[in-house]
Amino acid sequence: MPYAILSSDASVNDAFHRILREQIEEAVAAARGEGELAPRVHAMRKAVKKMRGLMRLVRPVLPEAASGNALLREAGRRLSELRDSAVMLAAVERIAEGMDPARRAALEAPFRAHAANHAESAAAILPAFAEALESILHEAGGWRLRKDGWAALEPGLAATWTATRRAMRAARAEPGVEAIHDWRKRVKDHWYQARLLMPIWPEMMKPHVAAADALGEWLGEANDLAVLTERLGQTDLAPDLVEEAGQRAEERRREILATAFPLGRRLFAADPDHLLARWRVWWKLREA
Repeated sequence: MPYAILSSDASVNDAFHRILREQIEEAVAAARGEGELAPRVHAMRKAVKKMRGLMRLVRPVLPEAASGNALLREAGRRLSELRDSAVMLAAVERIAEGMDPARRAALEAPFRAHAANHAESAAAILPAFAEALESILHEAGGWRLRKDGWAALEPGLAATWTATRRAMRAARAEPGVEAIHDWRKRVKDHWYQARLLMPIWPEMMKPHVAAADALGEWLGEANDLAVLTERLGQTDLAPDLVEEAGQRAEERRREILATAFPLGRRLFAADPDHLLARWRVWWKLREA
């Protein structure tokens, strides 16, 4: 079923448990499946992020949300090494486009070797990841939301929207690595929560969700490029090659932020009360 709170769900509480169960089952199946590692790791990480977005949505009305989110965060960390090596390779491949073939091959070589080495550790990481998620599913069986309907959703939506606007202001004031990373995390939280509410009015929600998705992707690439710049200095590459690659990464990062900041200002222009007033009416109309 879709990652969304559906009209067929008997309650928000039932929707919460259905979505949590479905995402855990998908992640465990990917962990214990076969085939190419990279898409499986991507599927597992995506499922964990969806669950954490769901957990943050209901956090104000679920006493166990903080501990549940901590368990999910720890499960996700088990995959971080597998993910990071693949992402760094993809980032260096993007900035190497158009370079002299020999210099490009030399630049990419240490990142390719790093990704290959981490792929070999998957056999030890994935079983523990699957077991951790299954324990979360077992523990979540007794969780119950303290409120239902829109009252269960509005506090979490408001908290995330406010946190996202605050992080955006901090990033605009000082667009350093940590500030952009924090803003991206909050944008992603809102994106997942908006996806959960897509059925309240799909035609109106789709553009909003698409804008949040695009912003999160821009900020994600900017963050990857910043991390790549740090990693370049940790390699044995020739200094001139490190300098060229670093300049390319920084130029691309500036281009991305020049697009991301205007999009963010438009998307998160309103106070939370304005957004919630609309979505509250759409929720009630759907129920009617």
